[in-house]
Amino acid sequence: MKKLLIGVVAIVVLVVVVAVAVPFFVPVDTYKDRLVAHVKSATGRDLKIAGPVSFSIVPVLGISASQVSLSNAPGASTPDMMQLGKLEVALKLFPLLSGNLEIDRFVLTNPTIALEIDKQGRPNWVFAWSAQPAPAAAPAQPAAQQAPRPTGAALAALRLDDVRLVDGKLSYLDQRTGQKQELTDVNLKLALPSLDAPCAAEGSVTWRGKVVKTTINVAKPRVLVDNGSSDVSAKVASDPITFDYKGKLTGGTPLKLEGPIDLSIPSVRGLAAWTGNPMQGGTNTFGAFEVKGNLAMAGSKIGFTNAALSLDAIKAKGEFAFDGSGAKPYLQGRLEADKLDLNPYLPAEGAAPASGGKPAGQPAPAAAHAGWSDDPIDLSGLRAANADLALGVGALQLHKIQVGPSTLGIQLKDGRLSADLSKLTLYQGSGHGKLMLDGSGAVAGLDASFNLAGLQIEPLLHDAAGFDKVTGTGAFEIAVTGHGHSQRELVGTLNGKGDLNFTNGVVKGINLVDMLKNVEAAFGAGGGGGQTQFSKLTGTYTITNGILKNTDLDLQSPVLRVAGAGTVDLPHRTLDYRVTPQQGAAVAGVSLAGIAVIISGPWDNPSYRPDLGAAAVQGAKQLLQNAIPGAAGGKPGAIPGNLLNGLFKK
Repeated sequence: MKKLLIGVVAIVVLVVVVAVAVPFFVPVDTYKDRLVAHVKSATGRDLKIAGPVSFSIVPVLGISASQVSLSNAPGASTPDMMQLGKLEVALKLFPLLSGNLEIDRFVLTNPTIALEIDKQGRPNWVFAWSAQPAPAAAPAQPAAQQAPRPTGAALAALRLDDVRLVDGKLSYLDQRTGQKQELTDVNLKLALPSLDAPCAAEGSVTWRGKVVKTTINVAKPRVLVDNGSSDVSAKVASDPITFDYKGKLTGGTPLKLEGPIDLSIPSVRGLAAWTGNPMQGGTNTFGAFEVKGNLAMAGSKIGFTNAALSLDAIKAKGEFAFDGSGAKPYLQGRLEADKLDLNPYLPAEGAAPASGGKPAGQPAPAAAHAGWSDDPIDLSGLRAANADLALGVGALQLHKIQVGPSTLGIQLKDGRLSADLSKLTLYQGSGHGKLMLDGSGAVAGLDASFNLAGLQIEPLLHDAAGFDKVTGTGAFEIAVTGHGHSQRELVGTLNGKGDLNFTNGVVKGINLVDMLKNVEAAFGAGGGGGQTQFSKLTGTYTITNGILKNTDLDLQSPVLRVAGAGTVDLPHRTLDYRVTPQQGAAVAGVSLAGIAVIISGPWDNPSYRPDLGAAAVQGAKQLLQNAIPGAAGGKPGAIPGNLLNGLFKK
């Protein structure tokens, strides 16, 4: 036994002596040359170690090298793909002898990594392997015979004590576009006492002058390795954006996340500028943005429930599902907002002409013509994704149009957006409608239909078209289609039809009874004043290439019934209309029926005048009829009327 103990002691002493002495006698340059040759054969790149190299055996199996570099791919903008100020690797020896891996130290100091894509689209991180032909791939085994996936048991003693990346730099260049990004002050620290203990990682990086800090914690690493679920937390903190997640992570393919998230962006506009995509327009929009809710993610499929969102003054709740696995992203969701004011996010409307007359030196039609915008309509963004969305709002502001509690279903498919307004409340009325915007081609398309009732006409027409000459309660139907590169061009291609039914209102700017009673004064004034009351105003119309045509307008008032016909030039925003009393008031025994009033000019400031030629004919006919005995009461009265018709025609 004594001899055995002496032998064991001798072996231990010998091992210690060898471990201490070997680093002094092993030709380091020989092993360095072999390492360089192996890297060259495997990657086609040159590995250089310009600084000192050292290694140890006990108490750890380690190597240290300084001034290490790996050459870049041919045609790259920099000679080296990677440079390291110092590399330190140390493995605990005795656990390694028993088949366990314990990393005592793995430190990269001052690494500089340059990722690059050349003009032919070849990335420099894809290495050219040795010229020797690759061995033929072994035939695939049946599923039952394939080797099982390694589990946590094979890594029973994996341990990471000191794993760090210190003061690194990472750059990316795409020679095809000239796009370049650079990360500096990259620092990372990873700690894993064992697979059964929590794993923690923390790091920071500077990008575009802002520091971004990240921390990640995994409660049960071994469970993840075995495709199980573990509690996970992750946090990103920076001035432009903060993100906090606490939930579960499930290993396997695909990885799955489930748990609450909290995303906060102090300024969306500031975030866009920081990422190199500055937003145009004013500075009072796209400010603070916050999202809270429950996240469920499996690969490229993301679900978001119990979501609370806020952007500027807009607050909403809902749920969403996103699928990025197809050829085009797909979004499905539901959103409810108390108040949605879209005006701050929309381009300003074209300057409408001021009411009360035309600008000096310009004809009225030209002034009205300026009401539509010539800015290009860009619907290309509709082609970026497909979507099915349901939107409910308590109030909606769109330019001047005010919408009350309403529900909207949106479908987006291959650039075509269909909006189904199943419930539409506005201007004390209600109804439904459908709207389709076609952005699938180079020219924007529109297809809209609405059926509304109980509306207050004056505020609706004022807010929708700058027209405030009619009041009352109304209902109308409209179906219209059009297309164009700009708002003005689209209006000029509109085609469709509709009808209207207004009750208990007035037509402003003209008193038909007073005008027809005093034709001379009306002619001298060249316009009208006052208002014409009506109990009912109905009509149908068609729209052809932007020209609205009506032939059956019927206005009923307590003292007058009027028929109307004419056109409305939508592109130029002008009227050319004729209203004719059918029955009602009389002057000196002469009926005013048949004496027409012509309404023309810009629709926000039209002019009114009687048709004096028709008035003279009508008056003369009735005076002669009244002067001939028996003419006014029966068929004989038709004789002088026919004669006068022929006379005035000649």
